[in-house]
Amino acid sequence: MERYSLPRLLAHAGRHHEDWERAWRNPAPKDAYDTVIVGGGGHGLATAK
Repeated sequence: MERYSLPRLLAHAGRHHEDWERAWRNPAPKDAYDTVIVGGGGHGLATAK
């Protein structure tokens, strides 16, 4: 995984982020979930905890 820094961010921005390494995988959705939390604000994050 690539380390993030301002110089690296600026270098990638100059290349229009074309060669940027993916930071997250793209998993397929599961068939079912026990719980779904919508929103990433303070209440959603507190509920997820």
